[in-house]
Amino acid sequence: MKVGNLETFVLLVLRCRGVQLVADHTLRAVQLYPISAVQVIFAPNRRNAMTHTCVRPSPVRRNGIAVGKVLFASLVLVLLALAERPAHGQVLLTETTWGGTGAEVATAVATAADGSAYLVGSTDSFAFDQFGQPATRMFIVKLSNGAVIWQRIWNGPTIVGVTDASVAVAADGSVYVAGITADGGGDAVLMKFDPNGNLLWVRAWGGNQSDSAGAVATHSDGSVYVAGRTTSFGPSSAGVFVLKFDPTGTLVWQRLWDNAAGFEAMTVSPDGSIYAASSKLRGNDLSQFDVMVLKLTSAGALVWARTYGAGEVVDARGGMAAAADGSIYTAGAIQAAKGGGIIGINALVLKIGSDGSLLFGKECCTKGGDTGEGIAVAPDGSILLAGTTTVLGVGFQDAFVARLESTGKKVTAAATWGGTGFESGGGVAAAADNTVRLAATTSQGPPYSLLDASLKLSAPKFTVATPTGALVDPAGTVSIPPHGASVPAGSTTYSGNFESALISLTLP
Repeated sequence: MKVGNLETFVLLVLRCRGVQLVADHTLRAVQLYPISAVQVIFAPNRRNAMTHTCVRPSPVRRNGIAVGKVLFASLVLVLLALAERPAHGQVLLTETTWGGTGAEVATAVATAADGSAYLVGSTDSFAFDQFGQPATRMFIVKLSNGAVIWQRIWNGPTIVGVTDASVAVAADGSVYVAGITADGGGDAVLMKFDPNGNLLWVRAWGGNQSDSAGAVATHSDGSVYVAGRTTSFGPSSAGVFVLKFDPTGTLVWQRLWDNAAGFEAMTVSPDGSIYAASSKLRGNDLSQFDVMVLKLTSAGALVWARTYGAGEVVDARGGMAAAADGSIYTAGAIQAAKGGGIIGINALVLKIGSDGSLLFGKECCTKGGDTGEGIAVAPDGSILLAGTTTVLGVGFQDAFVARLESTGKKVTAAATWGGTGFESGGGVAAAADNTVRLAATTSQGPPYSLLDASLKLSAPKFTVATPTGALVDPAGTVSIPPHGASVPAGSTTYSGNFESALISLTLP
C-alpha cells in the first residue's frame, strides 16, 4: 500500500463496526470515529484507490486486535500528515484558443469589473507586407465566459521579439494596450479602446533610435502610465523610461533612467505611487544582472531606486502587481541561484515594501526549468504567479499558474495547463470573484489537460543596493500614428501553428 505517493484520484472509505474513516483525493476532510474490534486488509484496485476487507475477529484472535489498532492509527497519522500538503481541487471553467492560420503569441491578460477578460499579444495571420509575406500585428480580444465578444488588430507595423504587448483596464472600463510600432525605426505605442472595441486614440513616443513599451498601468484618477526601454536618449546604450498620459492622450510628463534596460515592468499602488522595474548590470560584470526598481510620485519625482540581486541573473520579465497595503510584487526568473555560471533557470517572486525594503525573495517552482511570466494580486490578498515549466505537465513544455500566500511562505495551490506539445504561460489576472484568468500560447489543438502541480519555494540570498544614477526628462516626442484598428477573421477553432489561449479556472 502506497499512502505516501497518492495518485491523481484516491478515495479511501473504511467502514467496519463503529469505524469510519473518509479521505478524499485532496485529503482536506478526514473523519475518524472510535474503533471497535476490527481487522482491515488493504489491496490496491485498478484505479489506484484502496479497497478493504473487514473481518470480525474470533475470540482466539483478540490478541492481534491491538496490533491492528496500532497499524490503523499509523495509517491515520500518515493521512493527517498528507492533509498538510497544499490543497488542490482547481476547476476548469473555460479554455478558448484564438488565432488564424499563422502564429499567435499571447503575452498578457487583464480583467474588467464585469468578469470579462482582455487578451493581447502578436499575430501574423491577418496582414501581409509589401512582399506578400506575413506581417506581425498586435491583437486584442475581449472574451466573456469563454466566448469572443470582439477582436481587433492594430494596423500599424510592429516588431516581434523586441517587447511584448501589455494591457490594462481603467476604472471607467477603458482598455489600454502598449507595445512597439516599427514606424520611425521603432517607437513605443499606446492605444486606448472603449469596452465595445472602438479605438479612441493612439500615441507613439520616442526619439531617433529604438523605443518600445513593455508595460502599461492605470490609476483610479484616470491617468495611464507606460514603461519601456529606449536607445534614443542618454550616454549609455539603453535606458528605462516612464511616461504619464491623461485619459485624452496628452503626455503629462516623461522620465528616463539611463544605463538600465530589459524586461520592463510597471504597476501603480492605491496611493498613486508609480513603480517601474528593469534589468541592470551588476557592477561591471557583463554576465550578471539585477532587478532595478524605481518608485516615483504621481508628479514624476523620484522617491527611491533599488537593485535586488541574487545568483547570476535575476529579471522582472513577469511584470509587477500592487497590493492593497502598498507592497509590490515582481515576477520573473533567476539563473544560477547559488552561483557557478549561467545554469539552471527558475521562476522568481519578489515582495518589496513601499520603502524599498525586500520583504521576501522566493525561487519557484521545480528547480528544473521554470520562468515567471505574469503576476497578480487576488481579491483575497494572495499572489497569483503564472509562467512556463519544462518539468511538469503532459507535454515538453506547459503553462502553469500558482497561488502563493502573501507572506511567501508556501504555494497553496498550483496547476499546469497544456497538451502534448509546447505551451507557454503569458500572463495572469484575477477576477472580482477570485477566479483566475491565465494567458497562454499553444502549439496544438485540444484536448488539453489541467493538472495538479506540486510547486515549492526556496529563498536564495539576496542583496539590496542603491544604484547610482538620476531620473531626467529625456525630451522625447509624441506623434499620432496614421493607423487604425480592424476586425480580423480570428477563430476559436484551432487552425494550426501556434495560437493564443485564455484559460479560466478556480484555484483554491
